[in-house]
Amino acid sequence: MEVLGKAAMRKSENTETGDPVRRFLARAGSRTAIIYLVVGLLVVVAIIAGGREIEHHINAIESFITKLGPLGVLAFVGLFVLATSFLLPDTVLCIIAGALFGLFWGIAAVLTGSVMAAMIQFALSHKLMRGRIQRTLAERPTLLAIQRAVRRNEFRLQLLLRLTPLNPATISYLLGAAGVRFSGFMLACLALIPNLVIEVYFGYVGRHAARLAVGNARTDHLHNLVIFGGLAVCVAVVVLVSRMAHNTVVRAVAETEKAGGSPRDFGTENKNKLKSY
Repeated sequence: MEVLGKAAMRKSENTETGDPVRRFLARAGSRTAIIYLVVGLLVVVAIIAGGREIEHHINAIESFITKLGPLGVLAFVGLFVLATSFLLPDTVLCIIAGALFGLFWGIAAVLTGSVMAAMIQFALSHKLMRGRIQRTLAERPTLLAIQRAVRRNEFRLQLLLRLTPLNPATISYLLGAAGVRFSGFMLACLALIPNLVIEVYFGYVGRHAARLAVGNARTDHLHNLVIFGGLAVCVAVVVLVSRMAHNTVVRAVAETEKAGGSPRDFGTENKNKLKSY
């Protein structure tokens, strides 16, 4: 009975420590889902309101993008780096890339922008903004607890965090300020690829749906089934993987806090240490 009591107490402690992180990640997932829902509703509203005119607008946008050529893609990459560095959700930009540039060039633009943004955000947080970021984290115990877990289990947690619905720029700033190795940081960024591809694909499917709705998409039923069914399957896989990563991060944070003190204590300790920055 005593052994069972101790086991139950340990489980209760882990649950209490992990609950704030679990709620934080759940809120991040809800925000991402809301973005998808809003974009989907906007597509439906545009189709209903625009009717046949929607085809004319799509063709005009495509013609404009074609005239810009590579300059258009480069301009978008620059916008992506700037906007995401100011914590604008990359989901919005990825969907726009898929709608504007199509699948291939949309993915190329987003991956290039994501890599460049991650490098810049790492440099800023590691060299120039480290003290400011740590002072901010001292007021955010949940993020501070995640950072502490990363320091304990560096590469594995970096990889898992990239699979969660947290804003990639937030993670980059957090990791850079934690002092992780640049090589491991960049390698972990590869875990972003599946989610970025799905978001670009979502924009591409939205454009296809708009053409289909006005009856000008020259595709057969099998092709449409592959396009929409493929999106559904990919989203389901990404959600499953994200949930697994979510649970693993929660457990890792709980174990770290149990071994090294509560997030609140760690935050108080850091407030004193950061006076030296």
